[in-house]
Amino acid sequence: MRTPQKIALLILVAVMLALPQFIADMPYIVNVLILAFYMTTMSMAWNLLGGMTGQNSIGHACFMGIGAYTSVLCVVKFGMNPWVSLVVAVVVTALITGLVFSQCFILRGPYFTLVTIAFAEAVRQVILNWDFAGKAIGVGLPYVRGNNWLLFSFRDKAIYYYVAFAMMVGVYLLMKRIDNSKLGFALKTIREDEDVAAAIGIRPLKYKVIAVVISASVSAVAGFFYAGYYRYIDPNIMLQSASVELVLPAIIGGSAFVEGPLVGGILMVSLSEYLRNTFGGILPGINLILYAVVLIVVIRFRPTGILGWLHGRRTRKEGKA
Repeated sequence: MRTPQKIALLILVAVMLALPQFIADMPYIVNVLILAFYMTTMSMAWNLLGGMTGQNSIGHACFMGIGAYTSVLCVVKFGMNPWVSLVVAVVVTALITGLVFSQCFILRGPYFTLVTIAFAEAVRQVILNWDFAGKAIGVGLPYVRGNNWLLFSFRDKAIYYYVAFAMMVGVYLLMKRIDNSKLGFALKTIREDEDVAAAIGIRPLKYKVIAVVISASVSAVAGFFYAGYYRYIDPNIMLQSASVELVLPAIIGGSAFVEGPLVGGILMVSLSEYLRNTFGGILPGINLILYAVVLIVVIRFRPTGILGWLHGRRTRKEGKA
């Protein structure tokens, strides 16, 4: 990264850290930003498997749901500390996804995508009919007065803002490190041509399992945050439509780039919430219409996403120079 880019990035981070002090009396705006950070984190988790590895999943809301349910049930049913339940949630989610998908990676293309849809719906149906998990009613976390870090419950939304922002930045740094590592090289080689990857000594199954385990673990962390923020979850958080919403920011921003979900997530969630708040009473579901229209336009005219388009323009200018 060039020095001007580093300076711009540091300025942006400083602005984001200072922002809650200026919008403390506007809880709706704070909530939109928290949602944008959460969605961006989930989209980055998807992008590791879908964008970097080329294994298109429509089941990441399920990974998030497994993490959320595991953490909430550990707290509510077993009296576990929320931070300990986070560790349990990550381990359980990683084990389940690793075991299940290690048997499914022999499938390629749309067949693997169909497996992720079937897995997500199967898990949702189990939760819907499981008394221990509250069935369709769902399960909630107890409310705690004031701000309590030990119980991960805060009255001040600004704290959730900082936690969500730290989560997003931490996941971005993790993905950036993976992208520049031998693991990232192996994953991108598998994405481009799995047979070539195998021919040069890369074991596709091994690296796909690593990718899905890391991706699911990050989703579990986001699920823990989601449950702690809203204090209530139900099986609807694992609907297929929720998984599709997580994919769109990466595609719109540019799934070939680690920064793609960041650009797409912040842009699309903010715009979606603005339209929902401004025109929701006149035209319900306008945010979903927006997603559909933008996705169609991007796939038709800029299939590499916003960053892919900008990168292509810069490359052409440098070539002419």
